[in-house]
Amino acid sequence: MTALVKVLSAVSMAALIATPVVAADAPFEKEIEARQAHMDVVKYNMGILGAMAKGKRDYDADLAGAVAKNMLSAATMNNMSMWPQGSDNSVDALSELTKAKPGMWAEDSEAGDKHNAWVKASETMAAEAGKDLASLRKAMGPLGKSCKGCHKAYKAK
Repeated sequence: MTALVKVLSAVSMAALIATPVVAADAPFEKEIEARQAHMDVVKYNMGILGAMAKGKRDYDADLAGAVAKNMLSAATMNNMSMWPQGSDNSVDALSELTKAKPGMWAEDSEAGDKHNAWVKASETMAAEAGKDLASLRKAMGPLGKSCKGCHKAYKAK
């Protein structure tokens, strides 16, 4: 068995053991899993942009432009099927699976406006990130603010 296969087997086993046990009838399990994977992709790409903006990673115009386009793709993809009403942390069967607060689906929710702010900030980042480091840094603040705005309001700690 090659070293890679051994490592992959060990990582797979660790992930299986670390995964919380969820009742087979937990509602919205697949939807929550999909939206968390989507957010992991956003986090990964945001991490690259943030590291460049902070000087923790060398600025690379081609990479910055590509990653910023990934952010825009993530922001504009139609993922409404991942966010069904009732798939929040107030549901006992879901409280260990999700940090989404029920207020996201409230009648007076501003989730749509916050999402639109993320799309706008992502559009700006996609247009600016590949130009130069100063442009990336300028676009970083509004992008981070758009993410924080939704998470602060609709994501439990």
